Formats: sequence, structure tokens, C-alpha cells
Amino acid sequence: MAALWLMAAVMVFAYYFVPCAACAFEPVRRWQVEWGAFAAFATQAVFCGVIPAIFVITVRSIRPSRPLVKMFAQAVWCGAWGVVYLWFYSVQAKIFGEGADLHILCCKMLVDQFVWTPFVVMPLSSLFFLWLGCDFSFRKAGSRCREGFVGKVVLPNLVSNWCVWMPALIAVYAFPVALQVQVLGVVASFWALMCLQIGKRVGNG
Repeated sequence: MAALWLMAAVMVFAYYFVPCAACAFEPVRRWQVEWGAFAAFATQAVFCGVIPAIFVITVRSIRPSRPLVKMFAQAVWCGAWGVVYLWFYSVQAKIFGEGADLHILCCKMLVDQFVWTPFVVMPLSSLFFLWLGCDFSFRKAGSRCREGFVGKVVLPNLVSNWCVWMPALIAVYAFPVALQVQVLGVVASFWALMCLQIGKRVGNG
């Protein structure tokens, strides 16, 4: 968790205070501006779908059944969320402005974490990954939902999400709007890989 916060903070520091680092971000910003929704989709599909799935496939102890199909499904799901987040970040920028002062960053983070995430992102994502974990069986997923889906799945994930992402999102929102969805993909990929590694250790413990 601290490593993720540190990585996000280093990215922000480098962007604003290290000229060569800021120049390195420019092609990414230009790609996002020129390609719009496609760039957002591709970034999230690769960083949050393909890269974590490759890690899962290569580690035998946590390799799922039908890994390639699940990698494709996760990549499409995460890519679609990239497009949604591109829209959401643009709405936030129109409401609160595009500045990077602490008041604007906190307002965006609070709306993100206490309105957008609990009522939109977490329920839908929990349902998707539950369905994925049930090997694409709607019957099994429906049965799990009736066993206390909100209390057993959504709320625990939401609390852990708050603990990790509230500081990380301050860093994401500190970037210009054209870079926010790109930075989100990198940070989210790092977080997914950390979670998978933790799961591997727990499983082997």
C-alpha cells in the first residue's frame, strides 16, 4: 500500500519538478488528446486487463481455468471502464476546474470515492469479477449474490478501496485531465499486481 502511494507521489513530483520527466509524459498526453476514447480503452485494457492476467497465467498456483478467455473478458471490461473514466474525469474538471490546488484535488477525490465508487464502480465491478470467478456461470454468480453479496463482497472491497485509493487519487487528479486516465491505468496495474502477489503468498502460506 505504501509502495503504491510512493509510486504515485514520485510520478507527480517528476511531472512537475523534473523537466525531462515532464517531456516523457508529453507523447502520452498527445496520444490521449488525439485518440480520445480509443486511447483510454487501450490503456486500461492493457494495464488493468492484460498485464495482471499475464501474471496470473504465469504463476501456476493462482492460474484460473480458461485463462485466455478470462484475460480477454477482463481486458474488454477494464477497457470499457477506461472510456467511462475518461468521461467522468472530464465532468469532474468542468465542475471543479482543472487546477491542481489541494481544494480541487480533495473535492474530486471525495466525489470519486464517496459517490462514484460506492454507487457505480464497486457494485458493477464486484458483480463482474464474481461472475468471472464463477467461470462465467450466471447461475453460480446469482447463488453467491443471494448469500450476502453486498455484505460479503461489495463492502469489504469498498473499505479496502478507500484505504488505498484516497491518497492515490490525489496524485491522479494532480495531473492534467488528458493524463489522468493514463496515470490511473499505471497505478491500477501496480495495485492489481500487488494484490495478486499477496494472494499468491496467502495461498502458499
